[in-house]
Amino acid sequence: MQNNPDITAIRALHEAGDLEQAKTGYLAILSKEPSAVEALHWLGILYIQQNNFSDAVECLQSARKYDPNDLNISLHLANALKFLGLFDKAIRVLQTLIADNPDYPAAFNNLGTVYYAKGQLDDAIAYYRKAIDKQPNYIDAYYNLGLALSKKNLFSDAIEIYQNLLQQAPEHYAARFHLACAFMQLNQIKSAIAEFTIIEKTQPYHFETQSNLATCFLKQGIFDQAKYHYQNAITLQPKDTQILFNLGYINMQQGFLDLAIQYYQRAIAIDPDLFSAHNNLGVALLAKQHPALALQHFQKALSLQPHNEAVAYTVTALAKNKQLLAAPADYVQSLFDAYADHYEPHLLNTLDYQLPKLFEKVMTSYLPVNKQWDILDLGCGTGLCGEPFSRYAKSLTGVDLSENMLKLAAQKNIYHSLVNSDITHFLENQIARYDLILASDTLVYTGDLETIFQLISQALRPSGLFIFNAEITDTATFKMNASGRFSHSKAYLDELTAKQHFTVLSYQKIIARVQNNTPAHAHLYVLKTWL
Repeated sequence: MQNNPDITAIRALHEAGDLEQAKTGYLAILSKEPSAVEALHWLGILYIQQNNFSDAVECLQSARKYDPNDLNISLHLANALKFLGLFDKAIRVLQTLIADNPDYPAAFNNLGTVYYAKGQLDDAIAYYRKAIDKQPNYIDAYYNLGLALSKKNLFSDAIEIYQNLLQQAPEHYAARFHLACAFMQLNQIKSAIAEFTIIEKTQPYHFETQSNLATCFLKQGIFDQAKYHYQNAITLQPKDTQILFNLGYINMQQGFLDLAIQYYQRAIAIDPDLFSAHNNLGVALLAKQHPALALQHFQKALSLQPHNEAVAYTVTALAKNKQLLAAPADYVQSLFDAYADHYEPHLLNTLDYQLPKLFEKVMTSYLPVNKQWDILDLGCGTGLCGEPFSRYAKSLTGVDLSENMLKLAAQKNIYHSLVNSDITHFLENQIARYDLILASDTLVYTGDLETIFQLISQALRPSGLFIFNAEITDTATFKMNASGRFSHSKAYLDELTAKQHFTVLSYQKIIARVQNNTPAHAHLYVLKTWL
């Protein structure tokens, strides 16, 4: 068959991608000579390319019968059997091949791929390693081994393998991409960014690289860079609702409310049942003073999650033309669940967040020298404010709506108890249990603070202390801002303080953070309960 004058031309058609013409040619040869091994072999490969695995197996089994010593035929047969899900048959073919050819690295690598497809990762890893032992520069085996190790969440081992591969083949961008993803999994964000950036230089239109770079910068709290790469990604896949939502979220966090609304609206136009976009769009429209439009989106959100009590409360309040007295709890929870992994770097590196230091500084003269206190950290987040107070604590309890925030707070090992709850619900049953209550950037998500002040008063012991901040407004009581947060007047806070019989130990105006190069001014109070 090697002398058949047609086979070379037919293979040229095949390699050029003209599969139908090539198939016609192979079949013509086989109609004249059914035992033509090369035609059977290449037709089998062609069928694999067309996902016609049953015919591929038939061709390759025939080719193997006529030429049992051709190693590549056995490899391709095993591959076709694997794609059919006939894993045990594929394994037998490859084990026979290895028994006859114990130094053939491709057989070990391919056997690893069968075990990988079968979900037996330990066996896959073992055979990939054997392939590399046989051929130390076997790039495909390194790559497959890295995938298997990542699948087992052995990311440090996978990183080592990918780095070895890239030393031999620096242009292997798939390996570099998975290396960057492994760094992301280990939260080694700077290393991930470095690898993704290398890929971006030569493949600027790779969607996953752009979206992952955006996610990395988001984790670092660098919103402008995150937004830049999400915008690149959305130009590549304009209908990706998650990226549209993320762009809405980032713009909302930056105070660019009109842009946030546009991105949420684009996401909803693609997926009218996207709860998170309706919910956040409702909050954004409220902040823009469009309660009727906001109500429509909250109603849609409620139809998608009929048992969501927080959204139901918001709908009821808006439907009755009542002033919204707090940011919707579900919005706050989803906001901080999404915010959790980049919360601290964004606050500390981008917003120059000063509240933990200011809280500790102002409390210095009031904290006991030889006494350990029971301390409650309301809206504790990741524990930034609780951290400087932990050394004064006999017990330190953190409360937050966001489960993701609490997971990060737990890693600090400073809290004796962490509670996933709305702060008002938590405080309802707390009677004279705490010596000090902290509320750092917590009351800004509630407008009407009367109930919270009352509950905090009853939760404190005699002479107990309450320190909190609030954003400043010149209105009579409180108002919702474009950020979705509330600001409060000093007159309103002083009225609540007197009503609950607190003594004001300290009051000052502070700069809590810097956003968009503008200082965010706030009230800072230290209150004391009466004896």
